[in-house]
Amino acid sequence: MDKNIYAISYKMRKELYSRIFSITGILLLFFLVVSLFLNFIFFPVVNKSDSMSPDIPAGSCEFVSPLSRTPSRGDVVLLQNYENSQSGAIKKFLKTLAFFVSLRKWQPFEEKSPFGTQPVIRRVVALPGDTIYIDRYVVFVKPAGQSHFLTEFEVTQSKYNAKILVPPAGWDSDLGAKASISQITLAADEYFVLGDDRLSAADSRIWGPVKHKNIIGKVLLLYFPFSKFKFL
Repeated sequence: MDKNIYAISYKMRKELYSRIFSITGILLLFFLVVSLFLNFIFFPVVNKSDSMSPDIPAGSCEFVSPLSRTPSRGDVVLLQNYENSQSGAIKKFLKTLAFFVSLRKWQPFEEKSPFGTQPVIRRVVALPGDTIYIDRYVVFVKPAGQSHFLTEFEVTQSKYNAKILVPPAGWDSDLGAKASISQITLAADEYFVLGDDRLSAADSRIWGPVKHKNIIGKVLLLYFPFSKFKFL
C-alpha cells in the first residue's frame, strides 16, 4: 500500500495544489508590487564618482523618485543614457521589459551615451528660458523675464557646496570642463546641469544642455553612508 497520502487521496492532492498556487500567486504579487514601486515610485542608486563631492561623495547611495521629473534650480537629478530615436518598437519594448523585471539593474541594447554608459547624478543650475554664463567656475543666471544676472547661489533656495578652487599654475581653463563659457540662452526643453566638483566633472560644459526626456527623476535622499544622511 502506497503510504503517500497525496498519491491515494484526490482531495488531499487538490488541497496541496491549491496551497502551491496560492503561495506562488502571493510571491508573484509581492514581486510585482516591489517592481512597480522600485521602477515608478522610489528606487536606490549608487554614486560611483567624485563629480558631486563634497555633498554627494563617491560610493554614496541615494534614493531617486521618477515621479518628480521637472526640476527646480539647485535640484539634483539622475540623467539617463542617450536613447537612439531610431530604435524599433520591439527593441524599445524589450528594453522596458528587461528594465522592469530586473528592478532597473539591466537594460539591453544599450546605446552610447553623450555622458558615458551609465546614468549620472548632476545638479540643475539653470532652467528653460534662462540665460547663463560661467566665470571662473561660478554660474551667473538671468532667469527668463528678468533683466539682471545673479550667481547660481542667489537664484536658488537649495543650499549646496560647489567645489570651486583656484586652478593650479599652468592649468589650461579651456580644456575639459571649462572654467568659463560665454552667454547662452536655454531653449524651452533644455536644462543646464553641472557637477559640484567644478574642476573635474563632466557636465553641460562638455555635453551641452540636456533635454527633459533625459531626466529619470529627482534625487531626494542620501541614505548611505549614514554619517552623511540628508535630504537633497
